[in-house]
Amino acid sequence: MRDWLLGIAIVFLLGRLILGLNGFRTDLEGFPHVADGDSITLNGERIRLKGIDAPELDQLCLRHGETYECGREAKRELQRLIGGSQVSCRGDGRDQYDRLLGTCSAGEIELNKAMVESGWALAYGEYETVEVRARLADRGLWQGSFDRPKEWRAGHQTVLEREGQNWFYRLGSTIGDALWSLYSRIFGGSEV
Repeated sequence: MRDWLLGIAIVFLLGRLILGLNGFRTDLEGFPHVADGDSITLNGERIRLKGIDAPELDQLCLRHGETYECGREAKRELQRLIGGSQVSCRGDGRDQYDRLLGTCSAGEIELNKAMVESGWALAYGEYETVEVRARLADRGLWQGSFDRPKEWRAGHQTVLEREGQNWFYRLGSTIGDALWSLYSRIFGGSEV
């Protein structure tokens, strides 16, 4: 009997080790709250779209000699791509802000790739050829000039940094996300 229990314990520990090496993949589905051009909240889980970097919500860019809110336009593009659809995400890691890093789809649209294709997000990793096509076609951000989001963040305090310094703001944001998720489940709504 003792050998049998030891065998089960070893199999269990090996299974946990294998799962650990695979990064504990997480699959989620539901109606999201769009935070910005590369971040959503789904069923209370904050998700960063993996392999892309969209302008920060407060970021400004230049197009046809005029300043415009490119961060807000990127958010609107992600909302447009989602429409009223449910979103499914597969996550396999976390970023420095403890957001799940995920690849997400709304129906047949892979959102990570579509944001780069539309020109409203920059690629790193597997979407780089998609970014080249968006740049050559002058889509989205490529219609003008802009600071790469990473460079812009280096000179500005981001919303996530402010959240980290203000627990009350984080609590309110978490409650708001939970209420939005509940509303979406009940009424099947999407953000406008």
